Amino acid sequence: MRDQDLTFENAVKSKLKLRLAIIGPSGSGKTYSSLLLASGLSKKIALLDTERGSASKYADLFKFSVLELDNFHPDNFIEAIRSAESQKFDLLIIDSLSHAWNGHNGALELVDKAAARLKSTSSFAAWREVTPLHNKMIDTILRADLHIIVTMRAKTEYSLEKSDNGKSAVRKVGMQPIQREGLEYEFDIVGDLDLTSTMVISKTRCPILQQSVIQKPGKELAKTILKWLNSGEPVKKKVVSAGNKRERDRLIKNIKTKVEELNEKNFITAKKLSEFGDKIKDSKATVGMLRFLEKQLLLLNRLDQIKGNISQQERKSFYRKILATNTQDVKAVEKELKIMEAA
Repeated sequence: MRDQDLTFENAVKSKLKLRLAIIGPSGSGKTYSSLLLASGLSKKIALLDTERGSASKYADLFKFSVLELDNFHPDNFIEAIRSAESQKFDLLIIDSLSHAWNGHNGALELVDKAAARLKSTSSFAAWREVTPLHNKMIDTILRADLHIIVTMRAKTEYSLEKSDNGKSAVRKVGMQPIQREGLEYEFDIVGDLDLTSTMVISKTRCPILQQSVIQKPGKELAKTILKWLNSGEPVKKKVVSAGNKRERDRLIKNIKTKVEELNEKNFITAKKLSEFGDKIKDSKATVGMLRFLEKQLLLLNRLDQIKGNISQQERKSFYRKILATNTQDVKAVEKELKIMEAA
């Protein structure tokens, strides 16, 4: 499905919005370090607190606005990021992103709930529902028009090491971040903090930070990062062709009409009505994405019109499947729907 110009152009480094991940065990100073770095990067700072108000204990040292979250559904992280954008914050700290994985209504809990609802011994079907939600959250982080620092808890392990005097000592070391495997590689800079607040840069697109080891990262590191972020050309907004604009306008009109029709028939909830509305308002939504949304609504309409031997539970289950599908799986879902229509 082609929805963009596929012509190669000369690469140009543009000014960037920071995407930094700080990973460490409990007690390594992730919150303090993120606030210290943020204060060196920008003046208007927002912090999304999943740690039961722990960040506000630093309110006497740093100036920032806070939103305390106790329900860690991916959609709540998405809405918080959009809220920070709309309130014109320069930088958002998400402390911590691990709760979106293993917290209340995080990805792992959503999978357990989906598996129970689907009465399946395999988690594969449940992950098909949850993975698109998690992917959407990560995509929102990467696309947001402000700097973002996320902290992630690390799985910890204890190692027995010999000190300088030859005596053995037990040391707690950080391991993999508590999040989806490989997620850290989505970020431009990844720093691993230990219990001495020493940061090892384990991954970076900023050449000067390659293989850096930084004691108590703070404003000096922020200066280095800021210089790199601002070293490129101003970001050029892509010009939308007249034909592309007409197609976008047509798709948005069709989506609005179909959503309203389904809502009037009580086939979609007010929440879903609002979600589709937000998606078509997003200026970054491509023609391909709008076509996909239109396809989802067409499938929902066809499901609504099935009058054969289909139970209410089956209808609800397939309704969720349509809304959870992605562009790669939509054809398979349409094929399943055809089988249901023919039954």
